[in-house]
Amino acid sequence: MMIIAPKAIAFLLTPSNVMQNRCQAERPVGQFVPELLAKLPLFSDFAAVEKARIDHGVTLARLRPTRIAGLDIKKADNPVWTDEEKEKLLRLQQQSELFDEVEEGKQIRLLEKLPFDFHYRYECDVDGQTFAYKHKLVDWEVGALYRTVRRQHGDAWEAPFRAKLEQELPSKDLQFLLGTIHRFPGQWLLISLIYPPKPLAENPNQAGLF
Repeated sequence: MMIIAPKAIAFLLTPSNVMQNRCQAERPVGQFVPELLAKLPLFSDFAAVEKARIDHGVTLARLRPTRIAGLDIKKADNPVWTDEEKEKLLRLQQQSELFDEVEEGKQIRLLEKLPFDFHYRYECDVDGQTFAYKHKLVDWEVGALYRTVRRQHGDAWEAPFRAKLEQELPSKDLQFLLGTIHRFPGQWLLISLIYPPKPLAENPNQAGLF
């Protein structure tokens, strides 16, 4: 599960931050706080998430899908960082307060760009009807999983990768942390996969983070 701290959530929602799963600091950032996520409203259908965005300006939400339909894997349009992307990425990170200070200042390790895009296809059951959705996975842990299975299995990486995302995680109390891109508020991304050992609070009247 992705490690999330308040600063990390703020960073995810900053303007122009569309590559949040492609980089990391030298050390893990923050600490996952269940109480923080418990304050977010928990939805059972994405249409309700989008309605909350339109009606109340919600930009971060938890969603518990009814089932995972599958994982789409597509080659990235640009599998290699351009010089402009590298410059923008480093500038955004250096200007943020997300990373720890180390001996030589804020050290940032630029990881290789993922050669694939990953999308979850999932379904939500509402009042006897089933609605299908698809969202892009930008969870840093998904990228880390790809690199791990690629290193361990070489060209045969896809089978264990799919086993984790299509079988193991859906067998748990899987929830999505969805967030929008500031410049494109109608575009939702799946920024983290959550599978808590115990159900998080589901009171929709709890105070949110926004």
